[in-house]
Amino acid sequence: MLTVKKIILTARPLSPKASALLEHASEGKYDVLSPTQVTAENASRVEIILLDTARPEELPILSRENVQRFSSLKLIQSTRAGLDVLEFEDFPSGVAICGNIGAYGDQIAEHVFGMILHFARNLGASNLALSKGFWQIPASMFLRGKTLLVVGTGGIGEAVARLGGCFGMRIIGVNSDGRPVPGFDTVVAVDRLAGESKDADVIVVALPLTVKTFHLIDESKLRAMKPTCILVNVARGYIIDEEALFNHLKSSPNFRCGLDVWWHYPKKGETFAQRFPFLELPNFLGTPHDSGIVPETEEIALLSAIENIGRFVRGELLKGVMNRNDYLGLKALVAQAN
Repeated sequence: MLTVKKIILTARPLSPKASALLEHASEGKYDVLSPTQVTAENASRVEIILLDTARPEELPILSRENVQRFSSLKLIQSTRAGLDVLEFEDFPSGVAICGNIGAYGDQIAEHVFGMILHFARNLGASNLALSKGFWQIPASMFLRGKTLLVVGTGGIGEAVARLGGCFGMRIIGVNSDGRPVPGFDTVVAVDRLAGESKDADVIVVALPLTVKTFHLIDESKLRAMKPTCILVNVARGYIIDEEALFNHLKSSPNFRCGLDVWWHYPKKGETFAQRFPFLELPNFLGTPHDSGIVPETEEIALLSAIENIGRFVRGELLKGVMNRNDYLGLKALVAQAN
C-alpha cells in the first residue's frame, strides 16, 4: 500500500548540502516541496514550514489564508532567532513556532565585544584626536574584573558570556525566572534588573522582543545604571525606550551606548532615519543590524534550523519554541509607540 507522506514546505531553494541534510532529517517520512509545488490538493499535507522570517517576501507563506489551508501544520521553523514580525494570532495553538536559538550567538558576540572595546578603549576618540593632530591618551576601561550584565541568557547571551569570561569579567545573567545557566557566575530574575544594573560596568541586551520585554529598559532603568556604563543592544530596538535613551545619552556624556538594532527600519528606497539624532552624539555607536552577518552565517543558520526539524521528526524536545502569549498584542504596543 502506498503511504502518503506529509510535506515540509521550504520558502526558497536550498543548497545541495542543506537539501541532503533536510532529506536525512525527514527520515523518508516527508516530501520536501517549494511554495509553487503546494496545491489545493496537497496543502492539507503540509506539516512543517521552513522559512526566513527576516525576508518579507517569504512571510506571505504564513498568511491567515494559507495557515487555514495547511490543516495539518505542526511546526513553523525560522532560520532567524527573533520572531516578533509574525502574526501569532493567526496560528492555531497546536502549532509549534520555533526561533533559531544559538545559530547567531558566536557571530553576534564578536560584534558585541567590538562595540564594547570601541568604548572601553576610546578607539573612536583617539582616532579623531590624532586626525586633528592631537597626541592625547584618553581614559580607558580595563575589562578584567569588571561586571558584565547580560540581559537574556539564550544562545546569544551565552556566547556573550563566554567571551566575557575570556576577558576575565564577572558575568551576571538576567532571565525570566533567575534559573541558572552555565557560563554565568550568577543569574537573576528580570524583576531584579534595576538593582543589578547599578553595579554593572557593561550591559548587553540579548533577549526577544515580547509584550513582557517591550520598553523593559525605560527612563528609570537607565537612571539606575552607572554613569560610566557601556550599554549594547543587539536584540530589538523596542526593548529600550527610544526617547528615554536619547535623553539619557545627551545628559550623561560618560554613559556610552552601541546599537545594532533600531526602532525604525528603512524600506526599499528610503534613507535611514530615527526620531532622534543618535548618530550625532559622541557617546553613541550604531551599526545596520549586521552583528550576525558574516559569510558563514546563512549556512550555519540553515543547518541549525534543519537540526531542529530533525528533532521534531524524531519526537525529541524542540529548541527555541516561542510562547505565543508573549507575542499577542505586541504589534499594538509597537504601533502605539510610533
